[in-house]
Amino acid sequence: MALVRETSSLCARRLEKQDGWRTLLAQALADRTGSGRPPTLAESVRAAATLDCLNIALEHWSADTAAADRGTLVDQAFAALAGPTT
Repeated sequence: MALVRETSSLCARRLEKQDGWRTLLAQALADRTGSGRPPTLAESVRAAATLDCLNIALEHWSADTAAADRGTLVDQAFAALAGPTT
């Protein structure tokens, strides 16, 4: 993660690949409706947010060797996205 973050060409390639993943994930969300339509704005936003939660969790994991395991960090990232619990 550090190498990718610190190397502009690797960082650019990662973003390029993830843009493709975002498109595929958004389409997978749209396909769940069975309508055969392209993704809605909301589905595209959910796909992007999903990838950002994953990326941020992995950044925290790689930056802090005492951090929780990756799965726990991903769960925490999604919980933070959902908002505060009251």
